[in-house]
Amino acid sequence: MRKHSKIPKIKHPLLLLLPVAILFALALEPFGLSSAGFLCIFLILYITKQLTIISSWKQTLLASLLFSSLVTLTSFYWIWNAIRNISGQGIVISSLLFLVYALLSFYKIGFIFFGSVFLTKQKIIKDSYLFLLVLPSLFLVSDWICPMIFPVYWGDLFRNQILWRQMARFGVEVLGFVSVISAALFYLMFLKQTKGFRSYFPYLLPIVCFFSINLYFLAETIPQVGIVHLALIQPNTKYAKREIQENQEWMTNTIQSVYDIGLETIRFAPKPIDLLVLPESSIPFLGTLDSKNPNSTYSKSFVEITESLVKLSNAPLAFNELVWDGGSRNSFTLLQPISFVSDRRYKQALLPFGEYLPGENHFPWLRNLFPETSRHIPGNLTDALRFQTKAGEMVTLSPLICYEILYPELGRKMIGHSPSEFILNLTNDSWFESQTETMQHAGAGRLRSIELGRPVVRVAVTGLTTAYDLWGREMMGELQTFQKAIGYLDLPLVPKERMTPYLQFGPRPWRIMAVFLIFFVFFRSPRPILINKMKNEIEI
Repeated sequence: MRKHSKIPKIKHPLLLLLPVAILFALALEPFGLSSAGFLCIFLILYITKQLTIISSWKQTLLASLLFSSLVTLTSFYWIWNAIRNISGQGIVISSLLFLVYALLSFYKIGFIFFGSVFLTKQKIIKDSYLFLLVLPSLFLVSDWICPMIFPVYWGDLFRNQILWRQMARFGVEVLGFVSVISAALFYLMFLKQTKGFRSYFPYLLPIVCFFSINLYFLAETIPQVGIVHLALIQPNTKYAKREIQENQEWMTNTIQSVYDIGLETIRFAPKPIDLLVLPESSIPFLGTLDSKNPNSTYSKSFVEITESLVKLSNAPLAFNELVWDGGSRNSFTLLQPISFVSDRRYKQALLPFGEYLPGENHFPWLRNLFPETSRHIPGNLTDALRFQTKAGEMVTLSPLICYEILYPELGRKMIGHSPSEFILNLTNDSWFESQTETMQHAGAGRLRSIELGRPVVRVAVTGLTTAYDLWGREMMGELQTFQKAIGYLDLPLVPKERMTPYLQFGPRPWRIMAVFLIFFVFFRSPRPILINKMKNEIEI
């Protein structure tokens, strides 16, 4: 007798890729609907199952390209602005580059689709093994081995649900893994023919356990070791192309504008400032490191205004500058009061096509295609930066510049090398000219605060300037984007020794587990030829 599933079959399952892409967009900022994220994963599981039934490499390739294109067009459409501004090309060329990017950017879905089809071609895999072991493992491994220009993890779809996102204490990859398992449990539950709580209980129990773990983390009491008063400046400096660098009037006005809002920040501070913060590219192109190299970015005016702000506030100043130190460097600089000594930490994770051109040595013509791309070189791992508060206490911070907030392992490496009490992220989203982009970029800070067990303060040149506590909750009202703004924040500090499961163990145990589960199912499942041979023997 034929069994009837409660999940209806669709004649053309690839048509579901459009609603999947829409749900993907709804799960991210500015909407932040985690329920859309679960439904998105549920439909991806359904599509993957249908691809294993169709078992066609062409259909699998088509599904992968369509998914990548649709997700880019619905969730990351703002990348078109960046391509246009960085390349300096017209609408037609920029659109062609964007379409090529869209086709390939989210190629990690291909790893899941092709991996599932390959495994089911080789072996007869039970649905319970496929959905609960193989697919969650493929999702996790795809986060691991599929680098992206703008990294997006499956766990990011759930970062706006305060309870569920606490699983990120184990890492964003584990958050995605657990979320896929939960969606798979619902999928298998809907496949069941019997009804009633007893038949559903085995499927719901693991989800209840996941919620309980998250609830425990959410209810955790974490000791504070002090409070620092931060003054966050959002100068709203517009993105500047290279020809602007030679425009003395524009550069002079920008320096004066930044200085004026700095003075206003000091004048209206409700209490003594412990740290004054300027974001990335507040004053573009220039630096305060004197060098005799002809490529030096040294600016006496830049030196004067930074030292003046430090004198007037009697507080250290954290700011961003471009310096020449064995090459062009994107620097996070901390200028200390009294001594006026600058502690610098150079950006390690550079943005491809924005801060350097991949393959430029082999393909020099790329420079003609992307003339606005910088020639920065990456820095090395350094110690956390230290400053003294008005109360005389020494505070340490982990500095991240812009794009680096998207890399969990970089943050883990930095804190493991030199523990800190909070994370300070200076960023510049002006190139994208998109409210959606800046909210998505800021949203990554939620999960980094949970993973790394430290508050994350984000200061952006045009916004979004905000801060997240150890549970990913906002600690201050978001400053308005694309306008000048000032924010004051009393930031609770955590012990430098604080550990999370992610800091302690990293992603390696879960990656090993995922690979083991894939091989376990592969070698445990019978080959199709053996099934056919057994049927033939029974018939004879």
